[in-house]
Amino acid sequence: MAFHARLKELREAAGLTQGTLAELAGLSKGGVANLEQGIRKPSLETAQKLATALGVSCEAFNEPTTTVQEPRGPGRPRKADEVKPGKLAAEKKRGRRPMR
Repeated sequence: MAFHARLKELREAAGLTQGTLAELAGLSKGGVANLEQGIRKPSLETAQKLATALGVSCEAFNEPTTTVQEPRGPGRPRKADEVKPGKLAAEKKRGRRPMR
């Protein structure tokens, strides 16, 4: 089980932002972000601070994640029914229903 994935899962389950968690744990927001992205590995002291801020024991970081994340492709995700603004205006001008 990867620490970074479990940290993010626990933070989101607690309803905290990275900034709020950082403040509660006495860390920087960038430090929490680096831990969640797997860029940095925590020291024992940092793991204890995070566990206390999240209201869990350090053992919670070793438990398997409950969420399954699908891999993301490159770029910005598209909306399912995205309509381009220019096309919508052109359809209205012609008196047609906009196609989606």
